[in-house]
Amino acid sequence: MDVEAKDRFNVFMWGGLMQGESRKLRASVALGLLIVLAAMTFVQFGFVGVGFDQDYSCYVLALLGPIAVASLTLGAGWGTLEGALAGAVLFAHAQRQPLDIIEKYFVNPMTSIVMYGVAGLMLGLLFAVALRNNPNGARRWIYIAIPCILVAILATVAFEKGMLLVIDQNKNMDVVQAFVGTGLPFIQPILDFVLMYALCIISDLGWKWYEATRVFVGVRTIFRTRMLCTLFLVFLTMSAACFAIITLQEEAAANESITAELDYLQGQLDLRWNTYEALLKQPEVENLPESILDPIDEGLSVDGLIKGYDLTDGTIVLFYNGEPILTDNPVFDLKSVQNYEDLKEYYDQLMKEAYERVKASAESNKLIMTVYSDGSDETELGYVKGRKLDDSSYLMFSRPFSMVFAHRTGTLLWTSIMVFVLLVVLYLVVANLLRKVVIKPVDNTNASMAKIMCGNLDEMVSEVGSVEFASLSAGINSTVDALKTLIDEAERRNERDLATARAIQIGALPKSFPAFPDNQKVDLYAAMDAAKEVGGDFYDFFEIDERTVGFLIADVSGKGIPGALFMMAAKAEIQNYLASGMEPAKAIASANAYLCANNEAGMFVTVWAATLDWTTGELTYVNAGHNFPLLRHGQGGEWEWLKKKCGLFLGTFDTAKYRQETLVLEPGDELLLYTDGVNEAFNIAEEEYGNDQLEEFLVAHSNMRPQELVTVLRDDVARWAEGAEQSDDVTILVVEYDA
Repeated sequence: MDVEAKDRFNVFMWGGLMQGESRKLRASVALGLLIVLAAMTFVQFGFVGVGFDQDYSCYVLALLGPIAVASLTLGAGWGTLEGALAGAVLFAHAQRQPLDIIEKYFVNPMTSIVMYGVAGLMLGLLFAVALRNNPNGARRWIYIAIPCILVAILATVAFEKGMLLVIDQNKNMDVVQAFVGTGLPFIQPILDFVLMYALCIISDLGWKWYEATRVFVGVRTIFRTRMLCTLFLVFLTMSAACFAIITLQEEAAANESITAELDYLQGQLDLRWNTYEALLKQPEVENLPESILDPIDEGLSVDGLIKGYDLTDGTIVLFYNGEPILTDNPVFDLKSVQNYEDLKEYYDQLMKEAYERVKASAESNKLIMTVYSDGSDETELGYVKGRKLDDSSYLMFSRPFSMVFAHRTGTLLWTSIMVFVLLVVLYLVVANLLRKVVIKPVDNTNASMAKIMCGNLDEMVSEVGSVEFASLSAGINSTVDALKTLIDEAERRNERDLATARAIQIGALPKSFPAFPDNQKVDLYAAMDAAKEVGGDFYDFFEIDERTVGFLIADVSGKGIPGALFMMAAKAEIQNYLASGMEPAKAIASANAYLCANNEAGMFVTVWAATLDWTTGELTYVNAGHNFPLLRHGQGGEWEWLKKKCGLFLGTFDTAKYRQETLVLEPGDELLLYTDGVNEAFNIAEEEYGNDQLEEFLVAHSNMRPQELVTVLRDDVARWAEGAEQSDDVTILVVEYDA
């Protein structure tokens, strides 16, 4: 398929604004629009006359509005189906309960099913082309207007051509009368366009709002919206049903009333004729003068009977041999006008059609629909019923729709108002019940769930107003109880893990002091206070050869068992490489390469490691991302920060480079190493111990030996953090060189 053909295919397959929505939602919208279309037809809005009273200037094809909405929202396929179904309903309605003479004689399958189906198809295709690129703003409104304008014009042309075709095909006086006076066709496309365009813009804006807010809409809003739509459709359906029922009832009442009038008239006619004939047969009457017979003739004449009625009661016609001889309607008495000869052909055709309709009614004993005129320029539909008097005479009685259905509009109005009030009350009651029975328990349950999610596991859900909510509450409470149990078990398991980690951590640290009992030149002491939340601090010291010792301090980033295991690996690797006699920089680089290659957990460790030649005092060290140590110059001397960094922490980059620094210790020099559990210890006021306070402490205790200094520093940090939970290990190592 070439690109152009594919584009055409896509236009036919365009699914409207709701393209991509579920079939259920699309079918629901289609059903709702079909109900609206059917209701409009049954409450006499299929064609809306525009003008005064029955003298309409033009007709609005109101069904085009919902059909345009169907084509816009659902696409050409649904638009065509909606149009065809709306036309089918209109056609069926026109056969049984037409609104007026236009609907009676104009509506046929071509002007209903076909015309509205084609309108739906054209609207769908035009909307697909206009909205293909999803325009926004004023352009979108213009693009929506164009299909509405084109279809409004074409529908008006089809309407006018259809009227002419119906007149030409039927060629009877009823049809001619029906279509006389429906001028001003240029107004019709304007009104059709305004109706379609307004409904399409409302639908477009409504759909955009729905798409923008449906994710954030609550159950209450969804329920109320759907309920309102449902009640609206119920209201339309009930109004249409009431209109049809009222029409049937008033038809039946008219039939009964007209039958009673015919019975009365037939009885009176028979009585007068029989009385007059019997009177004339009397011998003594034969020779009476006309001056005496004329009053008798006038008193028994049927003219007097007919004149007792007027057009407010309906039209009465007495046919004799197909000709009207008595009537109260000037339409059947054209012979009395001066230009009768000019109207004779029209009059004869009109009387012939009327007479045939009267005969058909008399034979079927049913009301027959006809065009009713009272002699004025206005015509409307009406009902006629005939009665056969003898082989030559027929009596006719007819009434217009305006008389037969005089109370239909008022009855429907009050019925609709009552239905509307009933549905409003129903909506308020159901909405209130929804709030009490569903929404309030849901809100209360959500409030309890919010507290539970914030950590309050003692919160209980206590909504038990129904079996469902009682079951839900019990389920949530059971789940929370189970969660509390699992949390308790997890805490106990975590405590066991922490204890194990602390045991691993502490067990791996050397605890035998003095550190070098055979070496009087190096005094070293270290201690670690493990936190509840196990970190991975460690220290180590060892002899490398007969003149060199090594020592280090480190801090692993991980927690718990993983941190402890990583600590063990790091401690072992660093010790092995340093103890082998490797230079500190190479030893740290080698340890880093090993840790990077075996670090699935992604942890790292900061290290300060050094070797000390105790015969010369030469100290060679590497600071791999660790806290800066402090060096005291001589017994009671000043403290100095060793702020040189030699490389990154270990365990992250296997290509990291390290360098080593060297300095010569003098007798009495003392070196303090520590982890961040010292300088980053917090008190209950969230204040940090800090480097400045550490330096002040050391200045105040510059004469202390390693073990004493470690002890008092630990106590000072503990005093500072008293009342606050220890969040990290506190590890301290002090080395003093004595030549």
